[in-house]
Amino acid sequence: MDIFLQILVIVLLMLVFIQDLKFRAIHILLPILLLVTGVVSFVRLGYKPMVLVYSVLFLMITFAGLYLYLLVKNKSFTNPFKKNMGLGDLLFFVAVVPLFSTYNYILFFITGMLFSIVGFLVIRLTTKTELVPLAGLLGLYIVVLKFISYTTGFDLFFGKIL
Repeated sequence: MDIFLQILVIVLLMLVFIQDLKFRAIHILLPILLLVTGVVSFVRLGYKPMVLVYSVLFLMITFAGLYLYLLVKNKSFTNPFKKNMGLGDLLFFVAVVPLFSTYNYILFFITGMLFSIVGFLVIRLTTKTELVPLAGLLGLYIVVLKFISYTTGFDLFFGKIL
């Protein structure tokens, strides 16, 4: 069952990548299915629920900081999901929380942003767009991490990295 869940996660991540790249949006079911699959795998592997709480807390603090930054920058209350970021991106960040330990989630968040910047620069070579397919690029990044983890035998998701 565990291998089935891992394959399902990879398929869902690739669907997020393809859909976000093509439409610059993802279907609401993709992050929901990803979250459910991740939680089932998380529980089956016996990890502590507090890991999820700390990761979500990190996400809330990060997005609160983003909101405060936009508030100061724009000098008014604005909905960051109308101009700066898609709701699908936020849902994706929440959906992948069960795939990582808290520490590794924070590392994924930071390195995933760097991966997305590079990925977006490559995309801009072929298309003229200002919309970053963030969820899609992060989905691709997780697939790459899963491949590296599988081929090296080192757990990049729950293992101690540093």
